[in-house]
Amino acid sequence: MLVQGDEAIDELVLGAFPDSNQVMKEAPLLIVICARQDDDLTVGRKPYYLFDAGLTVENLLLAATDLGLVTHPALRFDESEVKKILEIPREYRVVLVTPLAYPVEPSYDEAAEERLRERTRKDLGEITHYGKWGSRKPV
Repeated sequence: MLVQGDEAIDELVLGAFPDSNQVMKEAPLLIVICARQDDDLTVGRKPYYLFDAGLTVENLLLAATDLGLVTHPALRFDESEVKKILEIPREYRVVLVTPLAYPVEPSYDEAAEERLRERTRKDLGEITHYGKWGSRKPV
């Protein structure tokens, strides 16, 4: 779902997002990713609709970046308010909202510096299990 125009974006952001996400009002377009369980496969009791929505988001973010656009998925919002404001049927989940915009040069440079700085990551051994859960050695 696409939300465009100052009034529509303001209504959505002011009504459903915390103060920390108010910067989204500056974007010319918000993309609202919605998914419905009945539209996808469920194997056993595992519904895959959220997984598939995640794959869609990944492709969207990669394509936007390739085009020189800026996105930043927002996960902190009041889903019921988003659904009410945008009149989204109750059987749909709002997975995330992301702005889509052209970068503002100074902020783009700052964001690039932030992304390129050294990061602390977990050691692969902390998140990898071999053979059985909790085993840290290859079998």
